[in-house]
Amino acid sequence: MVGDEMQLMLVPVAHISKKSAELAKETILREKPQLIGLELCRERLEGLVRGRARSMDIVTALRHPTSALMFVAQQALGKWWHVNPGSEMLEALRAASEIERPVALLDRPIRATARQIERIPLKEKFGMLFSGGASPFGKKMKLSDLMEPENLEVLLSKLEKDFPVSYEVFVDSRNRYMFRKLLFHKPETAVLVVGAAHVPGILKLTKESEEKISVEIAR
Repeated sequence: MVGDEMQLMLVPVAHISKKSAELAKETILREKPQLIGLELCRERLEGLVRGRARSMDIVTALRHPTSALMFVAQQALGKWWHVNPGSEMLEALRAASEIERPVALLDRPIRATARQIERIPLKEKFGMLFSGGASPFGKKMKLSDLMEPENLEVLLSKLEKDFPVSYEVFVDSRNRYMFRKLLFHKPETAVLVVGAAHVPGILKLTKESEEKISVEIAR
């Protein structure tokens, strides 16, 4: 992609809903990009395709404490941001198949993220465990509200302030990972379906990149 400008369309996922799935599908079918990037790794994709339950019993938690912590952290972040990859990712896959475009699984392998959890201080781990992902606004937000710059800034600042290492592990480092993989593919046009929590960070990375990238956010 040397000398060329990448046209990047970000599709923010705010929650599992028919609207989110439709937004992902409509954007992909309309834009017909060279590449569709998803905030998924292969293991998480296989779990979605197989319909693996998003639950964890006490026996599994005791046998696999690291996996249990990841589950708790993901549930907390999901509640906070109302973001849980699901139907919208599957709908994006169907749309990509319909227009015969390649799909890139951009997210860091979940096992690699699990190893990073050891960096998180015990205080933060318990903080995430008992916070329940409570929103700093004290209420659920619609996608249109969540994507307002001032609201995103408040949410990100609160999360980074309260859980700085967790924020680096679950948000910042994954932003960088996904962005590097996107650049590796060097598409001229791409649609990237990601959680709303990743949008500001990816936008920042596009501005800091030496590559020429034009970015829009699907709404």
